[in-house]
Amino acid sequence: APRPRWPRERPAVRNRIADMEAMKTITRWIVARFIPDWEDVRHQAVRSRYGLLEGWVSVIGNLLLAAVKIAMGISLHSVGLIADAIHSLSDMATSVVVIISFKISRKPADREHPYGHAKAEHIATLIVALLMIMAGYQIGESAIENALKGVVTGAGLPLTWAVFGLLLGMVAAKEALARFSRHLGRMIDSSTLKADALHHHTDALSTGVVIVGLAGRNIGWPWLDSAAGLLVSAWVIYTGIRLGYESVSPLLGEQVSAEDLARIKALAHSVEGVMNAHDIAVHKYGHFSFTTIHAEVSDRLDVHRIHGLTVLVEQRVLKRFPGQCVVHVDPVNLYHPLLHEVSDALRDAVLADEDLVEFRDLNL
Repeated sequence: APRPRWPRERPAVRNRIADMEAMKTITRWIVARFIPDWEDVRHQAVRSRYGLLEGWVSVIGNLLLAAVKIAMGISLHSVGLIADAIHSLSDMATSVVVIISFKISRKPADREHPYGHAKAEHIATLIVALLMIMAGYQIGESAIENALKGVVTGAGLPLTWAVFGLLLGMVAAKEALARFSRHLGRMIDSSTLKADALHHHTDALSTGVVIVGLAGRNIGWPWLDSAAGLLVSAWVIYTGIRLGYESVSPLLGEQVSAEDLARIKALAHSVEGVMNAHDIAVHKYGHFSFTTIHAEVSDRLDVHRIHGLTVLVEQRVLKRFPGQCVVHVDPVNLYHPLLHEVSDALRDAVLADEDLVEFRDLNL
């Protein structure tokens, strides 16, 4: 029997992967050309340049697309296309918010903001979400009003091949903007740029829905135009709500992933002399992490040796998680004659009781 083909071996999947790699290559070429020190993405000034590049490219692209859509919507008497043009203008407004937020985030720490202004990115993501919800509501309201008034009639011009080709070009341009923004967001791990990419993607999908609505005129279903406007509205509102939820969580101080906690614990254990690490707390502030660790060390070490261990732990953690790191030392007596006997008894008690999870800080 022929060997089954893995997903990456299928022609359609291979072509999609090739397209993604080509877009990544183009994005990196643009970044390297316009952003000095573009590889130093942990530096806030460099991150800010990424955001400004994405913001200005999006503003110019959305402005051009919105102008073309408005002109076509008026000439074709298309409610859906005019609604889609409004969506593109809302995209431009969100890109302006991105520009402003990255300008604020690169400001250094001051007396009122001792940890800097990195959370401006999360605030920008929330504003983008609110603008999307407002735009979706206005699009839906307009579509329902036009449908109730009977504006959807056969007076609109049918969808021609020329108009169809132009609309497909807009979809391709918007999807290219979405991928460009998404790649930039992944390069600097920015939720704001990823949110703007999602906004571009919804605009591309909404234009596709508009094409379906215009095609309805050719088959005698002119009501599809307003229906397309309603579908665009629902999709934009849903995306805005999802983005809003994702932006509020880090602003409230969400817990880091279990994988990151395990990495931090492993980094602490990698320092010779640290027997255990626990009570690890991480507070994310934008791109930076403020970490607290309790490290168990032998109580027979002198204070200079203990201080050296804490410095090594902090350095290794900060290299992987930039920000601030504080290590609290828990001295443990490893030489007490009953240490192993008591430790084994406690471990047996933990294993025997399903309500107990662990024990730590054993000091005799």
